[in-house]
Amino acid sequence: MTKSVGRNQSSLFASGLALVGAATTMVATFGIAKLVNLPDGLDVAGVFFNTTALVSIIGTSMAFGTQVGLVYFMPRVLTDDRPDPRALLRVALGPVALASFLAALAVFAFSGPLGQLFGGALPDETTAVLKLLAPTIPAWSLTAGFLGATRGLGTVTPTTVIQQVGRPALQIAGLVILAITDSLTPQNIAIAWGIPVVLAAFAAAGAVAYLGGMQTTGAGAVESKEYWSFVRPNAVSNSLQIALERGDQLVIGAVLGTAAAGVYGSLSRFATAGNFIGYAISQAVSPNIRKAVNAGKEEQVLKLFHKAAGWMILATLPYLLIVGIKTVPLAGLLNSELIPDSRLLSFLVIGMVVNVLTGPVELHLLMRGHSKTTMKVTAGSLITDVVLILVLGSWLGLTGAAIAWAISLGGKNLVNTYFSNDWYGVTSFARPAVTAAVIAVLAIVPIGLATPNNNVGLIITLAVGAVIGLGGVVLKRNDLGLSDFAT
Repeated sequence: MTKSVGRNQSSLFASGLALVGAATTMVATFGIAKLVNLPDGLDVAGVFFNTTALVSIIGTSMAFGTQVGLVYFMPRVLTDDRPDPRALLRVALGPVALASFLAALAVFAFSGPLGQLFGGALPDETTAVLKLLAPTIPAWSLTAGFLGATRGLGTVTPTTVIQQVGRPALQIAGLVILAITDSLTPQNIAIAWGIPVVLAAFAAAGAVAYLGGMQTTGAGAVESKEYWSFVRPNAVSNSLQIALERGDQLVIGAVLGTAAAGVYGSLSRFATAGNFIGYAISQAVSPNIRKAVNAGKEEQVLKLFHKAAGWMILATLPYLLIVGIKTVPLAGLLNSELIPDSRLLSFLVIGMVVNVLTGPVELHLLMRGHSKTTMKVTAGSLITDVVLILVLGSWLGLTGAAIAWAISLGGKNLVNTYFSNDWYGVTSFARPAVTAAVIAVLAIVPIGLATPNNNVGLIITLAVGAVIGLGGVVLKRNDLGLSDFAT
């Protein structure tokens, strides 16, 4: 081959880059939520959150776990005497392209009934938006696969630049233009959100080609049967996972209407935004964990996991604590109509806090080859969520739905932690994670509870928390593992 294939990135660089991308995605998420809340009433926001939830659930499901499968198998392909990454891409992405295209056709064809089901007060607008967003389904699926391939090729840079910076930045820019021209209709919002999704797919394919992933020797190191034997459980698990994360949005839209969906979709953005940082760090360390597992370097696996968990807690827990405490001013930032329901934030963050404290435990199990186990755990979590929504939702309304989601998400990560500890002795409970958690709690909780639940209290909490937090990081940088994270 005339060109080297793949790249090598240190954990320090990869995690730092991932944090930049995650921060950008968080800002964009709130910007999008704010902009779609500008039209009068919450129904327009509900249409946006319902339709994007539907296409993202389908798009992620049709990716068939390639975002993990390609990270898992690509290193093996590259170490073969005759590396053939294109053959692996053909095995992985051929079925994805076909299935996602057919799914897009189905959504377009059945947009009318779907609009009636999830459209609430705006069924016609929901139908029109679904027709516009149908092409984003194959784009969403293929982007996930191509970016998984780039991580398998040894770099998280395309994931950060394309998925975490480029796509949301373009979406924000489009929505800002619509806001300036007073054109924030459901259809225009869909176009502004959807075009960057399609562009991201082309950019991700280009990144794979640039890294040498399209090169071939005609050898083919991974058989289709072997690949899909590993990926199939993970594909189901990914479908269940995205249904767990976004399915409650659709249930609320179908049962309570688009206005309630607008409230829940807007407020839940605060909780799920915390997941961007954890996801980014997980994706950054996944190639290195997989390589360490392949090489049988158990001490390095444990070291990488503990440092990643510490980074997740340090970067995410302070934010989640602020969201859970300063509910009123945060809800008001998006829409004053959300303030009466701002208490939802306190319940929504519970599951995310557990998720962060347990570290990238699901990814660890996946890199060990336990895709069937994570699938079963996720399935149990989804069933729990649905049952609890039916029980608690009928009793407590949106608050019940928030509690159900928090319990099911937190429970999933606790069960995965049990398996990870029982089989390999790997958990997040180590010096980096404990130190990070103590710093986060001391920096946020006392000042957060002592100040009023308004804008002034929020500003004071942010300022004091930042000083205490940064001081704690400087004093405990060795315990956090920041001094040698690159190793």
